[in-house]
Amino acid sequence: MKVIAEKPWAYVLFDDGKDWVLTYLVGGAVEIDVSLRLSEEEIERLKAEPLAIESLVADAKVNRDRYEKREIRPGVWPKRGQRLDVIGS
Repeated sequence: MKVIAEKPWAYVLFDDGKDWVLTYLVGGAVEIDVSLRLSEEEIERLKAEPLAIESLVADAKVNRDRYEKREIRPGVWPKRGQRLDVIGS
């Protein structure tokens, strides 16, 4: 498992060996974790423009229905001790 990007208390993007998974927090009356598998197009965009993750997270929060079919429920986070690498650090 490789952590690709993370912003504490906001999101983490990781490669689970099969897919790139983005998990982010959605606030409101209750905070919930939302995880989704990224498409090949999203992965290629993030490889070319790592800062695009901020706009992807923002869009996913506002347009959850657009990503609903790729959601992983319940949300998943890399487990402590499973983080092999943080890319770019």
